[in-house]
Amino acid sequence: MSHSLTLHTRRSALRTLLMGAVAATALGAIACTPKTEVTVAGPAQQSGIAVTGSANVSVKPDVARLNLGVEVTDTTVANARSKAADAMTKVQTALKAKGVQEKDIRTQSLNITPQYTQSPDRTVPPAIRGYLVSNVLQVTVRNIDSASEVLDAAVAAGGNTVRVNGISFTVDQPEQFLSQAREEAVKNARARAEVLAKAAGVTLGSARSVTESGNSGPVALDRVAAAPSAANAPTPVNPGEQQIQLTVSVVYDISPGK
Repeated sequence: MSHSLTLHTRRSALRTLLMGAVAATALGAIACTPKTEVTVAGPAQQSGIAVTGSANVSVKPDVARLNLGVEVTDTTVANARSKAADAMTKVQTALKAKGVQEKDIRTQSLNITPQYTQSPDRTVPPAIRGYLVSNVLQVTVRNIDSASEVLDAAVAAGGNTVRVNGISFTVDQPEQFLSQAREEAVKNARARAEVLAKAAGVTLGSARSVTESGNSGPVALDRVAAAPSAANAPTPVNPGEQQIQLTVSVVYDISPGK
C-alpha cells in the first residue's frame, strides 16, 4: 500500500513537471513571434487637371497724353525764367481754351541749367554764356478726337520755345475690358482642360481653384511722336489700338470616364 502510494506520487510530480515544461515552451514561442505593425495610409492626393488660359482684348484708346514744354535760353537766370514763364502761361491758356481741364495739366519737370562756352585754349576754364530754363508739362486730353487741335494750339501759343517730346494713348477706365478678358481667359482654360480630359479618358468636373496669375493694363500697339505742324496743316495723330492681356491658372476636378 505504501509502495503504491509512493509510485502514484512520483507519477503526479512527473506529470506536473511535463505540463510546466510544455507551458514554458508555449510562452517562449509566443515571446519569439515577430512583431507586426499595420500602417494606415493617409488620404490619396486629389486628382485633377491644371491648365492656364489667356486672353487678349483689343481696345481703342480714349485718352491722349501729351508731353510738351518750353525752353528758353538767356544771359541771366532772371531773364530766362521770365521768358519761359511767359511762354508757359500762353501754352496753358491755349490748352484750357481747347477744353483741357486744370486738373489734367501737370508740371512734370522744371530745370534751370547753366550753358557753357569752351575756349579753344583748353587751359582756360569754360565760361558761362547763359542759362537754359526748361519747363515740361504732362497734359491729359480726355476728348481724344481733339488731340491734334490741342497740340497745334499749344505749339502756336508757345512759338519757337515749345518742345514736343511725344504723345501716348491709353484707356481711361480699363476695368470693363479687364472683366471681358477674365471671362475669355477662363473659357480658354476650360477648352484646354476638355481636350486633355478627353485624351486621358476622364470626365472633366468643376473648377477647384482659379488664380489670376498675371494681367496688364492697356499695352500700346501704336505710339506716335508728334511734331509741330506745317503752316495751316493739322498735326496728324493716330491712337491706333491697344491690347489688354490677362492669364489665369485653373485646376479642374476629374472623375473616371464613362
